[in-house]
Amino acid sequence: MTIDRRTLLAGLAAAPALVAAPGLAQPAKPYLPSDIGTLKRVLMHSVVATDRGGDRLDGNLLPYAESDMEAMVAQQAGLVKLLKANGAEVVELRDALAAAIAATRKSGVFAAWLEASFPLLGADPDSVTADTILGRDPRVRNRLGPDGNWRHFADDNNGSMMWTRDSAIMTPGGLVMGRSVSLRRRRESHLLRFCYAHSPLLSRYPVIFDAMEEGIGLEGGDFTVVDRNTIFLGNGNRTDPRIAPLLAQRLNMDVLAVQTVKRDFIRPARMGSAAQMLELQLLLLHLDTYFTLVAPKHALTVPYLLEKDFAETSPLARYIRGARAQNLLEEEEAEKGLTMLKEFGKITLYRAGTGNREDLGDAKLVDHLKGQGYRFTWVGGARPDGDQAAYEAFMERAYPELRRQASNIVQATPGRVIAYAGNPATKAALEADGIAVDTFPARELWAWHGGPHCLTQPLERL
Repeated sequence: MTIDRRTLLAGLAAAPALVAAPGLAQPAKPYLPSDIGTLKRVLMHSVVATDRGGDRLDGNLLPYAESDMEAMVAQQAGLVKLLKANGAEVVELRDALAAAIAATRKSGVFAAWLEASFPLLGADPDSVTADTILGRDPRVRNRLGPDGNWRHFADDNNGSMMWTRDSAIMTPGGLVMGRSVSLRRRRESHLLRFCYAHSPLLSRYPVIFDAMEEGIGLEGGDFTVVDRNTIFLGNGNRTDPRIAPLLAQRLNMDVLAVQTVKRDFIRPARMGSAAQMLELQLLLLHLDTYFTLVAPKHALTVPYLLEKDFAETSPLARYIRGARAQNLLEEEEAEKGLTMLKEFGKITLYRAGTGNREDLGDAKLVDHLKGQGYRFTWVGGARPDGDQAAYEAFMERAYPELRRQASNIVQATPGRVIAYAGNPATKAALEADGIAVDTFPARELWAWHGGPHCLTQPLERL
C-alpha cells in the first residue's frame, strides 16, 4: 500500500494530542506536578549486550567496543529493579515502538513514516520490526551486499537512546518533545514522536510543545519541573536560550533560565568547534549534571559555581588560573574556561503566558533560590572554611563525584532518591539532610556523562 505525505500527516494528526497555544490550560490532574513526588510510570530504553553504537550520522561507523556491554546491561537493570521496588511501572521504549508499528502497519502510516525516517529500511516495510529500527535485527547487522562487501542498513543508536530524558519531557499539562543539537540524536525525538502518536502504551499523553517543529534545540537533561507553575531550564550548552520565552508562552509557566555556557545557536557549528574547554562543558553538560531537586525547596547541587560571590574564586577558577600560570593550559583555553565559569549559573526569568523577560540582576541560581527559602545539599559534602581547605575538598571529593554524576539523581518517592553507587561523600550529605538514598553500581554508565535522571523519562507522578 502506498501513502502520500498528506495522508501521513493526517494519520499523525489523528493521534490524541494537543496543539500548544499561549495560555494553555493545565489538566485538573497534572501528569507530572513536579520532578519530585511518587513516580508512577516511567519510559526507559534498556540496552542489550549486542548494542555497539556504529552510526553513519556521527561518522563513527566502526562499532564502539570500549564499553563492557554486559556490565552496562546489568547496571541499567539495577536501576529498573529499584524503580519497580519503589512502585513505578517501567515502560520499555522497544515495547512502545513495537506496539506503534503493529497499530499502523495495515494503514500504511508505518510504511510512509519508515520511508521518511529510515529510508534504507523502507524498501521492505513488512519485514521491519522494532528491533530492525533499533539496529538489533540479525538480518541487518554486519551483512554483506551483492558485491561481497559490507552493506550499511541500520544505525545502532542505543547507546545515546538510553538517555530517554533528553528526547522528551513530561510537564503538568503534557509532553514537551525535544530537539538535540546532534543530528544523530534528533532521530530519537523523531522516533518518540511516532511512538507517542501511535503506540497504545503512550498515546494517552498529549504533545503540547514540539521543539522539532520550532526548529530550536532542547534536551531534557536541561529541563526541571519545579511545580505546576515553574520550570528551571539550563541553556547555552545543549539547549538554545531562545526556547525559554517560547516555553513560558506555550506552557503558561514561569521559566527560570540558567546559563551554562554562551553559544551562538544561530551560526552553524563547525567540526571541532565544540572541542574548546570540552572537559568543562562535559562536566556541566546539562542542568541535571549539576542541579537536581530532592524535596520541596531542597536541591542537590555543585558547590560554589552557582553563587556570584565565587564567580572568579571558585576552586575550578583557581585550578584554571594555576594551570595557565604553569604553562599547563593554553592562554586561549584558560580564558574561555574562566569566562564560562564567571557567567555560569546566571539566571533570567521569563513570565508565564507572555514570555516577557524579567531581569534578575547579577544573581546566580543558588543566590536567587536562597532568597526563596531553598536549602542545599552540596555534591561532595559540606564546604570547609578557608581557601586551601575548600580547594582540597572540591578537587578531592566534589569534582570526582560530580564527574561520576553525583548530582544526577531521580526521585522515586518523597524523601527517597535513586543514585549511582561510588559517591560516598554526596550520599552521606543527602542522608544527613534527611534524604534516603538507594544506589546501584554504574561504572559503565557514568562514563557516558549521564545519570539516573537522564536514564528515565517520567510519565506520571503523584
